[in-house]
This record gives sequence, structure tokens and C-alpha cells, in this order.
Amino acid sequence: MRGVVADVVSTLISFAGHGDDSRTTVLSGLLAATYWADDYSAVLTVSDVHRAFPGIDDIRDVRLRKLSIDVWRNVPERNPAWTGIAKIPPHPTMPIATHGNLVKHVVAMVRISEALVPIYRELWKQDLDLDTFRAASYVHDAAKVIEFVEKEGALTAIPGYNHAIEAGRIVRELGGPEPLAHMVEAHSFAGALVVPRTRDAQLFLMLDPMCLNVFPEQGLGVVERHLKANGWDDPRTLERYRSPRA
Repeated sequence: MRGVVADVVSTLISFAGHGDDSRTTVLSGLLAATYWADDYSAVLTVSDVHRAFPGIDDIRDVRLRKLSIDVWRNVPERNPAWTGIAKIPPHPTMPIATHGNLVKHVVAMVRISEALVPIYRELWKQDLDLDTFRAASYVHDAAKVIEFVEKEGALTAIPGYNHAIEAGRIVRELGGPEPLAHMVEAHSFAGALVVPRTRDAQLFLMLDPMCLNVFPEQGLGVVERHLKANGWDDPRTLERYRSPRA
């Protein structure tokens, strides 16, 4: 609630004039914000998003920085059950105690992007835009707020809901650039495959499984999850291979 009130009051103060009624305008807005926050306490505020992802401020492009916040503020409207980003697991089958929360996955995506961009620039003269990769990292899994619901006391994913495609749709709805929307909709390696059609989307798809603390030693690894999600079988290449020299 405090975050909602703070955001609204900050906005009111910035827009209030210097006339005699400016104080009344702010106080009226504060009362309205308090009432609104009591009824909709699950809505994520700007402060909530910054608390989870302070690195958003490193995005230099103002539009992409705002988009990264707006996407996260948009998704709880469709499923207000989530009151804190840090409580979201990577997936209902990946408990936080074992695999870490979604925030760690997102932060890992950002950090590897920050390493990847200069490497590709130096070795292959590929001019990747770091702000685009940062923004894609921050928003790519936001639609999991919609996808993950509680059913009979247990967390589950809505059958048939593709958080990657839905996140890409939200990016477009909020006026985000099309290349970024495609990176987001084609990012999910552990889920149903959307074939990437651009350089940036292909690289971003490869980052996703690298940033999950999910390995065969813990059960299904990300590659096995990828095969299963797409209805594919393990080709058992190692077992079937016979060297031509044998």
C-alpha cells in the first residue's frame, strides 16, 4: 500500500500547480490513493519493480526503461494473486528452495547479456544493442504472473498458456519495439519452441537455459524439459551411434 501511495503522491506533486488549490489537489489524491491501495493491494508499484530489479535503471534508453517497468505493472491486473516478485518461482515444478526464484533467473539473463554484447562486438563485429537485451531480460518472464495460479492449494501453470508469446503480446500492446517483442515471444527453451527469426532472438533463446539452476542431477534438466514440452523424444544419439571406423 505504501508503494502505491508514494507513487501516486509523487505524480500529484509533480503535476500540481502553484495556485491556492494545489495543496487540496495533493491531499485529495492521497486519500483516493489510500482507498485504491486498500482495495487493490496486490498491484505492483514502480517501487516494487525497482526493489526486485534495481538494474533497470542501467537501461539508458528511456522508452525501454519505462517499458521494463510498465510490463511488470501490467501483468498483476490480469492475475492479482501475486503480491511480490521475489515469491515467484521459475516454474511450479521448480521450487524456489532448490532452483532459486524468478528474480535470480532474470538477473542472470541481464548479466550474461552484459558479457555477451561486447564479446560479439569484438570478435564478430556484431553490433548488438545492450539496452534491448537488458529490457528483454527484464520483461521476458513477466507473464508468468498470469500463468501461475493456485489450484487446490498448490501452485500450477495454466494448461496451454504460453507465457513467452503472451509477454511478447504485452510488449506490443504497450508500444514496445517489434524486434524486442519477437525476442520475448521466442525466448522459451524449456517450453514450447517458437523458432527465432532474428539474430537477437536466436541469441536470447540460447541465454534462457543457461540462466536456470536446473540440471539433470536434480531431475529433468532444461534440455529434457525442452524435448518434453515439444512432444519430442530423446534421440538417444550416444547409445545409437556407431563410428564408421569401428
